[in-house]
Parts: sequence; structure tokens; C-alpha cells
Amino acid sequence: MTRGARAEKLAISLLVLSLFLIFQLLTRSYVNSSDGYDTDASPFTRRRSHVTRVCNHDASLSIPYLDKINQFWHVGGATQIRNTQSIKLTQDRDQHKHGLVLSNGIGDNTINDFEIVYKFRITHDATTQLVGDGMCFAITPENGFITQDLKSSYAKRQYMINSHGVIGDDTDLMGFPKNLPGLFIVLDTYRNQGQDRRDVPFMDVFLNVAPESDWYDINSDGELSTSLRLNTKGHIKLKKKALWNEVTNLRVIYLESISFLKIDIQYAKEGNYWIELFQTTENLYLPKNIHTGQRYIGCSALNGQLTETVELLDVTTSEFHWNDKDESIEDTYDYAKEAELFLEQEFGEVLDREPDEFTKWKMIKAQPNVRAKPQLTEQRTPSQPPSKLFRAVLALLHYSEVLLLIIGVYIISVCIRVFQKRFKKIRFRRQRAGSHSVGLLPM
Repeated sequence: MTRGARAEKLAISLLVLSLFLIFQLLTRSYVNSSDGYDTDASPFTRRRSHVTRVCNHDASLSIPYLDKINQFWHVGGATQIRNTQSIKLTQDRDQHKHGLVLSNGIGDNTINDFEIVYKFRITHDATTQLVGDGMCFAITPENGFITQDLKSSYAKRQYMINSHGVIGDDTDLMGFPKNLPGLFIVLDTYRNQGQDRRDVPFMDVFLNVAPESDWYDINSDGELSTSLRLNTKGHIKLKKKALWNEVTNLRVIYLESISFLKIDIQYAKEGNYWIELFQTTENLYLPKNIHTGQRYIGCSALNGQLTETVELLDVTTSEFHWNDKDESIEDTYDYAKEAELFLEQEFGEVLDREPDEFTKWKMIKAQPNVRAKPQLTEQRTPSQPPSKLFRAVLALLHYSEVLLLIIGVYIISVCIRVFQKRFKKIRFRRQRAGSHSVGLLPM
């Protein structure tokens, strides 16, 4: 066998060996990621999360409204339902009225990791500059105040004892009781304090876990509320011209498994994209009903002397679950990593909770009614995308393993080419030397 043939065989052997090593790496990553638990797969084999979106029809509301409302929802106040048009919570020129809808707990209201999208519209007389008061989006563990007969003082007192202090006949929280427990998002359309009362609308996000001592203060536009206000650096500004008289979507994303809360808005007038209003990854637990483990979804509106029409058009609730797994797994660290992967792929948000952080979060969830006011990460309005250089660095880090493979293959190919050239030169020299050693004169 000549040295040239040996060089070619050596090159082929090195190439086969490199391909074999790459194949082994890819198959190992695939096996690890397909067992349902290892979520730290190679970026080269980027797979979809095992967590998927499941629509919760029991906690959703759409046309025709009466079919769903009669079965799954409570209605309160002066709410008017037009079965194939809208649900009017309040109406323009209808003073000192409120309206609300709230899920009644029948069906599936046990929601842990979920997304809720409210579609609504606020309209008023074009000649009126000042309107009020606003509306509220709530996720609460308490809904008994709608069905209770609270006309007598004894009934009120008894209900307050049973509900840990909820003032059932109060409507200061834009139609809900001012000390309603849970998460509530207040969209305020009238400024009670300040010089310029036309500086509306704006939004605030509150969490109440102690209704016996905490409440929302409407007279100060929420400033003097004792409930925990999550947007700590002032009101969240909204786009007036894009909101008035237009269909608007508000999205609430909450993953209890990894303590993630995100609130976005979508203006129909601006386009089909979401604008982030608030986000936090702090350890915030949205309370559940202690008897049923449920969270009830609601929307309300309130008119004072100034009025407006608030229409609820749709409520779409989706839950996030691990495919073909029992929900008990959703309390494990394996599920938390799957949820992080889902959050990144579905919403573009990257989290990375360490095991000790997850353990701390489980301890907090075990005592959810403890009053705590952590330092919250501030809202971003709207979220700014990272720079191109930053994205490029992240991409390099993210795909470092792939780059190393490419570099390795390139180095091997260079070595093969160098060996081939070297052996060709050696063979050429030997051939020339051989031709001169014969000793014959050219013809």
C-alpha cells in the first residue's frame, strides 16, 4: 500500500470518527431530554417544553353569554347582558351604579399556572372630558359576597366573620368590596387627587392577603391603600387615545410553580402586539379559597357622579399543564424547569430558578396568608428589547457547544488537508527520485 493511499484512508478514518462523536453527543442529549425530567438539554437539540396550553372553558366567557353565565358565573349590580353583543357593567349617564361578573366555582376553577385575557371596551360621550370611575380585573379566593343576603347588620357581621373581614356590601374597588382578597388590577379613569384630573387613564396592581386589615382607597386613587401595591414607583400610564371607544385586551399571566406574574395590554388601534405593563418574579402568592383551593375570576366597573359605559366582551382562560402527567408533579423542581422552558418558548421570558430558590418558594406557598411586603422588581413600560451586541453575545454563549463542534470539525479537516498535501509532496519526490535512478537517457 502506497503512502498516498494510507493518507486517504487516514483522512477518511478521522472524518468517520468525528461524525461518530457528533452522533453520540446528539443521541445522548435526545435520550436525556426525552425522559420527561432532564430539561437541561443541549441547545443544539432544542426541544419543545412538555408543558402545553389547555383552554379552561369553565372559566371563560364568550358569545352567547347566557349559556355560560347561567352555569358558571355570578352577576351583580346593574349589569346588563345582551346575549350576542356585550355585557354592560356600567352605562354612560347612569350615575352611582356598579356592575360585575365573577366565576361561581362550578366547574374547574382550580387554576395554578394560567393565562387570562380580558377583552373590554370603555366608551363615553365625545363631548365629555371627564368620566369615571373605572374598572377592576380580579383573581380572588372569595365570591360569597354576591350570593349572601347582607341587608341586616347580623348577616353582615356573620359574613365578615366567615370571610375574614370582607365588607360584602362595599363597592369602592370599582364595584368589588374594597378589602377583597386576591390580585386586583385597577384601571382608573378619574383622578380624585392632583392638579390635572384629565391625566387619565392609569392602572395599578394590588395584592391583598389580609382583608381584616387591608383595603383599597378609592379617594386617593389607591395611594393611601393598605393593600400591597405592586407597581411601587407610581401609576402605570395607559394610552388614552388608543383606549377610549376601542376594543382593548388585557392579559394576566401567572405561573405559581415558578412565582412569575406578568400583565400586558393590547390596543386594537395600535396593532396585534402586546405591550408589557408589569412583571415580577418575586415570591408573590395569589391566595386560593381555603376550602376549595379555587381562584375566582372577575371583572367589575363603577360609575360615580361622572359616568361611562364599560362593556366586557370576552374572557379567555388557559391553563398550563405537563402533557400526560398527574397534576401532583407540578409541585416538583422538574416541573419548574419545564415551566421555565415553556415560558421562554411561549412568551420570550427567561428565568432560571436554582433548587434552593425553588425550595424557599415552596416554603412561602406553605404559609400563604403570612403578610409579607418584599422588594418588588419594578414594571417595565413597555419592555425594551436588548441591544444587538447583547443578543449576539447571548447567542454565542447559548450555542457554545455547537460552535465547539464546528471548530473541532474544522480543525480535523485542516489536519486532513495538511496531511494530504504532505504525503502528496513525499510521493511526488519519491516518484521523481525513482525516475532519475533508472539511468536511461530520454529518447
